Amino acid sequence: MDPDSIRDVLTEMGYSLRDYGKEYRTTPLYRDSDNPTVLSIKKDSGRWVDFKESIGGSFEELIKLTLNLSSIEDSKKWLKNKGHVSSAKAAPRPQVKTQRVFDKNSLTKLEKDHSYWLTRGIDIETIEKFSGGIMREGRMKNRYVFPIFNSKDTLVGMTGRFIYELNNPKIAKWKHLGDKTDWKYPLQINYDIIKESKKIILVESVGDCLSLWNSGIKNTMVIFGLNVSVPQLNALLRIDPDKIIISLNNDFQNNNAGNNAAEKTKKKLFKYFDAKQVQVALPTKNDFGDMNQEEIEEWKLKNEI
Repeated sequence: MDPDSIRDVLTEMGYSLRDYGKEYRTTPLYRDSDNPTVLSIKKDSGRWVDFKESIGGSFEELIKLTLNLSSIEDSKKWLKNKGHVSSAKAAPRPQVKTQRVFDKNSLTKLEKDHSYWLTRGIDIETIEKFSGGIMREGRMKNRYVFPIFNSKDTLVGMTGRFIYELNNPKIAKWKHLGDKTDWKYPLQINYDIIKESKKIILVESVGDCLSLWNSGIKNTMVIFGLNVSVPQLNALLRIDPDKIIISLNNDFQNNNAGNNAAEKTKKKLFKYFDAKQVQVALPTKNDFGDMNQEEIEEWKLKNEI
């Protein structure tokens, strides 16, 4: 089926389409929703994805679901009666990306010494919640390492903060093992908290997450850098919070990297969420680790978080 026919069929079924280049975005008609971009439909093949429900399939399957038909054959008959020819070729199967996993036994090597974070003002109750420790050997040597688990409790990565003075510019402050773009951290710990609060705060690093958690603000997601990845975006769409607060580092005294990235992230999220759902609220200092609990509380009240 050609792209013009796909558009005509969607319009005929009642979909109000938004043009996103190679795809349309719209509100699903087969379920209750007021999100105008949560359903993605490819222009060339009609294949679709409902980000909120994590379902998708062929164009005929979308027709079947939308019109509440009994079978795919009924979808094809409906298309034929409307003068459209269903595609004879199956869409090419996308390559399946295999997420890297790690042996949980490697975590037994973590030394449960939390002094680095305790000296930075993080309470022991907070730091123990994240199951980290110091690695004294291997690729994470001399780093306080946090394990990253997915929703199935599989170890899919580790992120480690170097705990000594950074005198060598070749040593990175944070080091990651695994594909950080796949991580939705720490949703394995705070998913229910986020769902209940209807708000989620996007921060750059685990250090920011710990500082906020230590001040009673537990509805965070770490993006491990300056850009929201596709898996992280999909997680946001599934959660569908009332408010997404972008709180990347406030780099106004340096290169404005966090400030600029926050504005870019806001524009990116505007494609998927209403403007009233997205808010930029940078820390009043460079990052939340530089702020004490009183300053974080003032930031919280000022931004109505």
